[in-house]
Amino acid sequence: MEDKLFLVDVIMRLDTFLSKNANLSRAQANKVIKAGNVTVSNKIIEKPSYTLKIGDKVSFRPLQEETSEILKPKDDVKLDFVFKSDDFCIINKPRGMVVHPAPGHYDDTLVNYLFNQGLNFDFSCDDGENIRPGIVHRIDKDTQGLLAVAMNEETQTLLQQEIRDREFHRTYLALVYGDVPDKRFRIDAPLTKPNHSCKKAKVDIYNGRDAVTHCVKLSSTGKVSLLKCTLETGRTHQIRAHLAYIGYPIVGDSLYGKNNDDKSISKGQLLSAYSLSLIHPYTMKRMTFYAPIDEYFKKVLRFFYK
Repeated sequence: MEDKLFLVDVIMRLDTFLSKNANLSRAQANKVIKAGNVTVSNKIIEKPSYTLKIGDKVSFRPLQEETSEILKPKDDVKLDFVFKSDDFCIINKPRGMVVHPAPGHYDDTLVNYLFNQGLNFDFSCDDGENIRPGIVHRIDKDTQGLLAVAMNEETQTLLQQEIRDREFHRTYLALVYGDVPDKRFRIDAPLTKPNHSCKKAKVDIYNGRDAVTHCVKLSSTGKVSLLKCTLETGRTHQIRAHLAYIGYPIVGDSLYGKNNDDKSISKGQLLSAYSLSLIHPYTMKRMTFYAPIDEYFKKVLRFFYK
């Protein structure tokens, strides 16, 4: 396995530098450093907090286990494939499953489980040894529903271009608090992106990116309303932030909504990515897929519509 070489252009800690530039988590970076696999300007450094200077040359050799750790799933989970082909697949992601490995979720994500499904991915990692799935877009951990995964880099590029061209249509079902008055409405409110200092997307007319959501009211009890929401754009937390912004937060959304006293609402926001429509990148035919709402969504609906 070849060493990787980086040139430092800003002063920072060694472990922070590796996590930002070498596609490693902070824990993985620390492990590589303490194993003596990192040199700074030809000197072995085993202290993660070592401060780099501008102009330093950082070289590191990935640990064998680090390159394969992300591929090994924690459990043998069988994914729900709505569609599968040699070019891409559509998965009904369960509620509670994180899409990409991240701090606290290194071996129990959709990416991990994809490698345990016998699929033939045609991707090369930076080290040329491992493969990775082509996640086309994301949905939140506590949102259940449809997600597209490309089997090769060309297909991923084409499908993501469809998203930019707004030919990739994603529709959600959302249960919100309140009696929404309009049958059909459009929310056009620019959003900022959540970050470490602020976990919520916020409406910001001057600094936010354009964000548009189209909504249709399907039913209402007076206390809650069931909406069909179609994304025109696809900003992080877009539907959750938009509905909260107009005063109708999603039921079960502790981040954008309100705390729930009822114990039946305990598994996250009542949001389901129930429909996905795309143009096949090679046949050029439009394909539309559907996924039923999960048992948790049904349970909460029964609670409010009893």
